[in-house]
Amino acid sequence: MARTSTVKSAPPEDRKRRLGKIIEKLNRAHPDAKLDLNFSNPLELLVALILAAQARDDLVNQITADVFKKYRSAEDYARASLSKLEEDLRRINFYRNKARSVQNCCKEIVARFQRKVPENLDDLLALPGVGRKTANIVLGNAFGKQTIGVDTHVMRLSQRLGLTSNTDADKIEFDLIPLVPEKLRVRFCHLLQYHGRRVCLAKKPRCPECVINSLCPYPDKTKASHEPNKD
Repeated sequence: MARTSTVKSAPPEDRKRRLGKIIEKLNRAHPDAKLDLNFSNPLELLVALILAAQARDDLVNQITADVFKKYRSAEDYARASLSKLEEDLRRINFYRNKARSVQNCCKEIVARFQRKVPENLDDLLALPGVGRKTANIVLGNAFGKQTIGVDTHVMRLSQRLGLTSNTDADKIEFDLIPLVPEKLRVRFCHLLQYHGRRVCLAKKPRCPECVINSLCPYPDKTKASHEPNKD
């Protein structure tokens, strides 16, 4: 308990130094960390992110492999028959709602942004169904801007690591911005995503296997064991 309290009450400079060590160790542990959604341009990433809500990335990639061949521009989505677009997306959960979201978003891109996905936060947030997480992931991964997209892994691990005490994604983003070096913000998100999937699992984290165990306020969420984790 004392360790948790000490970390959370540490001065910002101490927290920044600790975060630097965390990033360094996670970089060595997950050199392959990247965004797991397949895309080749900003529109494809935006569509993939809309489809990825409450869905596995691997399923999204299976569906978009065909969808991206058929719909190559925002105009293609905007002009498509909604029933046909729903049919093309039917393997994803909530496919009807997601088809409408994709189409409405693309109609706005065509009408207001010269058929191109906008490159700034305010314009992205003006698109139907696009929140800060989606906008920041598009800016960071499609446009090369150093943003923090707070998905479920970034949220959960930031809380466990004592980097934030907030539960709101937007507030967590604002807590992380002054702590994470600007040039590493997108990389930081990828590292937390991979560490969250591989080691720091939601229900049963593999603390004995964790490379940042010594830097974590909660190092003993699981007991040391040589038995394989079934998660």
